[in-house]
Amino acid sequence: MSGHGVRVVDATVTFEDYPMRSPLILTGGAIEAATEARCTVTVEDAHGRTATGRGTVFLSAIWAWPVSELGFLQRVDAMQQMCIEIADRMPVWCHEPRHPLEHGLEAHEHADALSIPVGLRLFIRERIPTLAALVCLSPFDQALHDAYGRLLGISSYEALGREFLLRDLATWLGDVGEGRYLDEVIYRREQDALDAWLVVGTNDALREADAPDLGDDLPASVEGWIARCGYRCFKLKVKGADPHAEAEWVAGVYREIAAIRAEQGLAGEIRYEVDANEGCDGPWAVTEFLNALESIDAEAYAALDYLEQPTERDLSANRWDMHEIAARKPVLADEGVTGLDELRLAASLGWTGPALKTCKGHSLALLEIAWCELTGRPYALQDLTNPGIGAVHAAGLAAHSHTSNGVELNVMQFIPASSRAEVELFPGIFHVRDGVHRLDDLREVGLGY
Repeated sequence: MSGHGVRVVDATVTFEDYPMRSPLILTGGAIEAATEARCTVTVEDAHGRTATGRGTVFLSAIWAWPVSELGFLQRVDAMQQMCIEIADRMPVWCHEPRHPLEHGLEAHEHADALSIPVGLRLFIRERIPTLAALVCLSPFDQALHDAYGRLLGISSYEALGREFLLRDLATWLGDVGEGRYLDEVIYRREQDALDAWLVVGTNDALREADAPDLGDDLPASVEGWIARCGYRCFKLKVKGADPHAEAEWVAGVYREIAAIRAEQGLAGEIRYEVDANEGCDGPWAVTEFLNALESIDAEAYAALDYLEQPTERDLSANRWDMHEIAARKPVLADEGVTGLDELRLAASLGWTGPALKTCKGHSLALLEIAWCELTGRPYALQDLTNPGIGAVHAAGLAAHSHTSNGVELNVMQFIPASSRAEVELFPGIFHVRDGVHRLDDLREVGLGY
């Protein structure tokens, strides 16, 4: 129960398609276009007062639903249909006055149980994966929390205090949360800037001389982005297929980035992570990669900040033991965590912590942060190319927590056309300077946008 409960009285969704400036290469394939789902949720309190919040996400089927008998466009269409069905059902699921965290977690269970949207069940035999269902739900969860803060005229993070949410964290986290509350681990905004991360794939140009013409005034090479934004943190995308070759590539990219920054007179340590998007066959391939990297370039090995989901997303399939890897470098579970049970399983198998994504749901992210804070585990906040207010939302979540990486926001690198209005309103977030996102423009009502 909550101290100031609300019910959902309306929810809507619309869609917009965007081409990528350049493909984002994942193990499951290349993302060359994206469909944005834009949602609203209207809530009402016991006094009949209403407020409407907004949320948005890209329906990234290649990431959330990589293995299927369906083509890419069919999967995107199924996810759109699921969004429409969620919009119809939100007032039914959330008809009792409750806190948005409670609504969001219950909707999490309902959305996963929906499986195939009603209109497609005669044509699709397979089940929509949990991760894809969460992506569809996430903008509604975001909008729900935004609406609650707007109704109260305060930050949605302030609305997590125990005067609004009466239950302690034991309700969801078990013994570790007994007598503890969200307002102990979700902080008032203490940070003015967050480390920014540039995505670098094997198909990306490192030098301006090798850069393609992408038809706009944004950089098309790592050198160009560093010159424009001062990046010092980098996400290196590999496929996990050839540990030795990829170690050579990672070491080469690290050395080239160091040379570029030196040429531009930029000081400070370089941070980078390696994301194999679950491409490694097993922990032995990760160990082989780390051994090769350490042998090829000890400095590059020392600079490696963490590994992101190197092995399969189904953590229970083989229950790989990751303790030995985690003893060398932090290893964070991304696609493998779609709920608190998977988070606990990951910890038992030796994963260091989670790589959070707001596209799995704001309510889940809040509880993952709480669990990590109470158990002393690190967590990062990754991106799925959050558009517009989705990027502002992610920056705000990072600003109210202690992420190990700052925040990853890559919409300007891949789909800047989706966020033109927000770029004008929040220039510090979208225009990286000196390697950081600045948070001066975040508002103190709702989720900050």
